[in-house]
Amino acid sequence: MVLLLLGGAILPLAILVVISFWSVDFDAFELVPGFGLASWREVLGNPTYPYLIGKAVLTGSVTAGLTALAGYPIALSLLRVPQRWKSVALVVLMTPLYTGEIVRIYAWRLVLGTDGLVNGVLLGLHLVQVPVKVILFSPVSTILALVYDELPFMTLALWIALERLDLRLVEAARDLGARPLTAFVRVTLPMTSTGLCAGALAVFALSAGDLQTPNFLGGPTGATALASIDNFFGTAFDWPTASALALSLLFALGIVAAVASLLILRIGGGAVRTRP
Repeated sequence: MVLLLLGGAILPLAILVVISFWSVDFDAFELVPGFGLASWREVLGNPTYPYLIGKAVLTGSVTAGLTALAGYPIALSLLRVPQRWKSVALVVLMTPLYTGEIVRIYAWRLVLGTDGLVNGVLLGLHLVQVPVKVILFSPVSTILALVYDELPFMTLALWIALERLDLRLVEAARDLGARPLTAFVRVTLPMTSTGLCAGALAVFALSAGDLQTPNFLGGPTGATALASIDNFFGTAFDWPTASALALSLLFALGIVAAVASLLILRIGGGAVRTRP
């Protein structure tokens, strides 16, 4: 595990840190080793890059929140599936992941386009007179596709946590007069906070670091920090700026993920302390 961590995470990050202080000889297309802060000044001083980093954080947070809202009812339903059908339910749950990301993206473009399913239904019900064009190539289509893509990860994490939940505690809360929502907030949510934390971290990281979905579905709003990093590493051959931007994005995502994890886990910790 130590070797995997060093080779797969620590060493690549160390290389990025070193390269972020180098410079580039664009005439010879060569990296020039040294120590300089030009790349960091570009990333931190240009308002475009903090905006893109904030956009990634917001996208990941919104997607994680929406998948949690949708994942809990699904996970609770799967919890009541008979034991012999649970493997089938798992296969069905993971169905969105059986196709490639590009295939799913173009499927969403067909569904949300002016001649797609959504507009067909709206026109058929006479709710609109002309096709709605603001659905596709907007933040709405991007978030919708991300929620669909990442929902299995959240639901699976919640399902595993719910399998360890003693349902007699929920029944006892209902017997004592708690309404379903109250029983969920006071019993189910605290006791499945670890699953919620695991699912939220996975969804947050995957959606904040998604490159293709915003690119193909976001339209004019599809610019992302990942796209800029890809451009700097590839077309622009500006590896120092790409490294500085990648490290800044990773640092911002790490801070948000750590704070969110502590807040989520405190829900469970508070419940444990209040139990007699």
